[in-house]
Amino acid sequence: MAVGLLGCPGDDPGMSSASAGSTASGGEGTDAPTGSTGSIPTTTTGGPGGGTVDDADDTAGTTDGEGTTTDSGEGSSDSSGNPIEPGPDLRLTGPLSVDTTSDTVMLPGCSMAYDLRVPAGMADAPAVVLAHGFQGNRGTMAGWAEHWASWGVRVITPNLCHATILDTDHPQNGDDLRALVDALALGPVIYAGYSAGGLAAVLAAAEDDQAVALVGLDMVDADGLGAAAAAGVIAPTFGVIGEPSQCNTTNNGLGVLQSAGGQVLRVTEADHCDFQSPADFLCGLTCTGTNAQFDEAAIAAAVRGLTTAAVVWQAGLEPTGVQWWTPGQPYFEELSAAGIVQIP
Repeated sequence: MAVGLLGCPGDDPGMSSASAGSTASGGEGTDAPTGSTGSIPTTTTGGPGGGTVDDADDTAGTTDGEGTTTDSGEGSSDSSGNPIEPGPDLRLTGPLSVDTTSDTVMLPGCSMAYDLRVPAGMADAPAVVLAHGFQGNRGTMAGWAEHWASWGVRVITPNLCHATILDTDHPQNGDDLRALVDALALGPVIYAGYSAGGLAAVLAAAEDDQAVALVGLDMVDADGLGAAAAAGVIAPTFGVIGEPSQCNTTNNGLGVLQSAGGQVLRVTEADHCDFQSPADFLCGLTCTGTNAQFDEAAIAAAVRGLTTAAVVWQAGLEPTGVQWWTPGQPYFEELSAAGIVQIP
């Protein structure tokens, strides 16, 4: 497939991204779906504070003085060291408000605009660099970034400098992500990315031996670059993918993430645009799929829960994130039994 078809085309960078300056919010405000065909139940007992998390409460969990989610079942674990009591429902907006600023940083050969989302009062929270897809912009990652930050991580969403039809340079995008980390003194980070941005994240993580983790959202490879780099990734790796299609080049990122030793889960009926938040208009014209079993809200909730779990678990903020990724654990079994998550 031609490089120009990697991912979905995006709109103008100024249309979706956060405006310059500083704003505060309590997350993107999207709760897990209820009451619709193919929706997934989200009431979980035994969560933080021993209470109940449900759709009427979009503030899941309690926090300590450092803003870290705590659980009344803390210290109670199985023989593998995994928490026994179900953790907070990570599909729901987290307990922390989020401050957003926008800026530009000069990198070698690149002026990179970015948004920075910080949990209020947590300027030194663990950092995640989240990259958009080909022909996209940071605005198409805003929903994930806002949601993850509400659970206690800083999220940096840059505009990649070399992700257009006129200027496609995947290796340079990987180098730019690493340069961004250095320029902003972010310290060890989690690299995450959607589509071709997932490829940039793989390339960056492969060259960064301090990477905390790697998270791919329907990651797409190009010219075997990701496959060649995968062996160099030593960080824990996680991938959430959709159904195979031309827009994700028939899941060619799956083998890359597996070669990196990663855990990969497929969201049933998810199309390539379901891994944007919000999805842009042009992607909707070319990359949408069908929804015979699950509606868009249920699919978005599954992607949101799985990716948030990987991020906060690997950031050391929420050990119950393991429950979304491990067979036999509460959230994995819930999603698997509903048929919305499967091991590819």
